[in-house]
Amino acid sequence: MLSNIAGSANLGACRSYGLALILLAGLWSANVAAQSQRDMNAVLSARVTEEFQRDVQRRISSGTRDGPTHYFTTDYAAKLTPEQKRQLEARNRDYEIMEKLRRDPVLARLANGYWDNYQARQSAGPGEFCAASHVNLDGVITLSGFDKSWEGGLLVFMGKSIPKPKAFTELAVTLTQSGEQPATIKVFNPPATQEMRDYGTLIFAVTSMKAALAGMEDKQDFAIASEGKEVFRMSWKDGIKARKALGECLRNR
Repeated sequence: MLSNIAGSANLGACRSYGLALILLAGLWSANVAAQSQRDMNAVLSARVTEEFQRDVQRRISSGTRDGPTHYFTTDYAAKLTPEQKRQLEARNRDYEIMEKLRRDPVLARLANGYWDNYQARQSAGPGEFCAASHVNLDGVITLSGFDKSWEGGLLVFMGKSIPKPKAFTELAVTLTQSGEQPATIKVFNPPATQEMRDYGTLIFAVTSMKAALAGMEDKQDFAIASEGKEVFRMSWKDGIKARKALGECLRNR
């Protein structure tokens, strides 16, 4: 998949609004074939990608906000001193987390990791904006196609350690995937959104969804570093099943 990611890009000034996950404006400049470049310039507009962004954000956040967000019990015996309570909490923390995982199906699903195959735009036609997102406690990885005017797509990483700039920016990162050599690539780094304000986002352009699908493996590891510091690390499993569903969606064009 790594060889299919556009190597560089130039982004004009733009604004990020509300729930925007992906807001790409201006002309892209990548070390790809001239025809692929013209295709990207033609379809990646601020209006289209902002709408796409909202729908992906809505989909991901709806799957992660259910269930409790505080996982440590604080109902201790009334006679314990504050220090004893702190010691008891520290001693039982791992046990309580495991118990919550067992009882909370939402948290257990996140801990195990899951795939969600869908169309990332609510208004998408058959075979358009076909997307697959893998979600776990480390973050989110999404591979999404575009509409019929472009054969490329977007590879999006979301994680808590990814930079969260105040303005939409371009960032040089080093991406390492299992089985491939590290590669330094310029990507887009939008501001965090309100719904997932603890998560930063990195957006890679892929020049061919067909090639991206061919690069999907059943188990795959990803690591991203910026300025010598690792900002994202995540693995997925069951990638073949997700690849098959994504390919079936794309064939409906």
